[in-house]
Amino acid sequence: MKKWGVAILIIVLIAGLYFIEFSKIESGNESISAMPTLDNLKFDETAKNWDNFYKVRATIIDGQNAEFDIPNTLQRRVGQEMELNGAAVFFSPGCKVVGDKIAVHSLFIYPTLGLANACAHLPEVAMRWTIRINLKEDFLLSKPEMIDAEVKVKGTFRINTSKPYESAFFLDNAKIELLQKEEVLL
Repeated sequence: MKKWGVAILIIVLIAGLYFIEFSKIESGNESISAMPTLDNLKFDETAKNWDNFYKVRATIIDGQNAEFDIPNTLQRRVGQEMELNGAAVFFSPGCKVVGDKIAVHSLFIYPTLGLANACAHLPEVAMRWTIRINLKEDFLLSKPEMIDAEVKVKGTFRINTSKPYESAFFLDNAKIELLQKEEVLL
C-alpha cells in the first residue's frame, strides 16, 4: 500500500510542476506572435530568386553526366543579371593566398549553410542549387571570415550542364559582398 501512495504522490507532484510551468506561458505576448513560423516567414526579393532552383530536378545518368529538368522561368533568366544571398563554399582552385588574406576569384553558393553542409553527400540534390560564382574582381577575405560565410552576389546568369558534378548554374562577372550575421534573411 505504501508503494502505491508514493507513486501517486510522485505523479501528483510532477503534474503540479507541469501546471506551474504551463501557467508561466503568456498568451497574446507580442514577442511570441512576432516569432517567425512557417505561416509568416518573410522573404526578401533576393531570397525569392532561389525558388526556381528548388524546382530543378537532376537525374544522374552515369558517373560523369546528368539529365536536368530546368523550369522555363529559370531558363528565361539566362543572360540576365541575377542577385542571390547564400552560404559561400570556397574551393582551393578558386582561391589564392595574398599576404594574410585569401583572394577569392570563384566560389560556390547554396541557399543556406545547412544545405551547403548536407549536399556534399547527395549529388543529385546538390546539382539542383549549386551555383558557381565567377567574380569580376578578386575578393579579399581573412580566414576567419571564410568560416560559415554568407554572401550576397550579383552577376550574369548562365546554365551549362556539361559538368554537372561541378555546377550546372553560374553567375559570371559577379560582384560579391559579405553579409553580417544580422543581415541574413531567409
